[in-house]
Amino acid sequence: MASPLLMPVSCEVERTVLVLRLVGTYSPTDVRAAIGAALAEPGRPQLTGLVADLRYSESIATRTLADLTAIIGFLAYHSASLGNRIAIVAPESGDDTLLNMASVDLRTGGVDAVTFRDMSEARTWISR
Repeated sequence: MASPLLMPVSCEVERTVLVLRLVGTYSPTDVRAAIGAALAEPGRPQLTGLVADLRYSESIATRTLADLTAIIGFLAYHSASLGNRIAIVAPESGDDTLLNMASVDLRTGGVDAVTFRDMSEARTWISR
């Protein structure tokens, strides 16, 4: 199996937090498949949150509103399994408009969601 750091979409559980890493280019279907597989993993702990790490994503810059809406809907549907908390870590450069819209849409759906630029801040927030 390839290193998760070399895969465009990977998930791993760190204690009780699911960390989704998005690197390079990938499709929304890849994101849904990775999260679905992680949630279906036998013996995984009850999750208290999700950190979506988009710092190395190239695809985020080309996502349409329809793509974003589909991913938000998927996350909202599974939010109870994700502890109803999502930290989104944005790339350092780029427009945060879509990611901030995602946070607002998730919060409207009852999910505690915040966008960060710093991974350590996101980890601190998700762990509280």
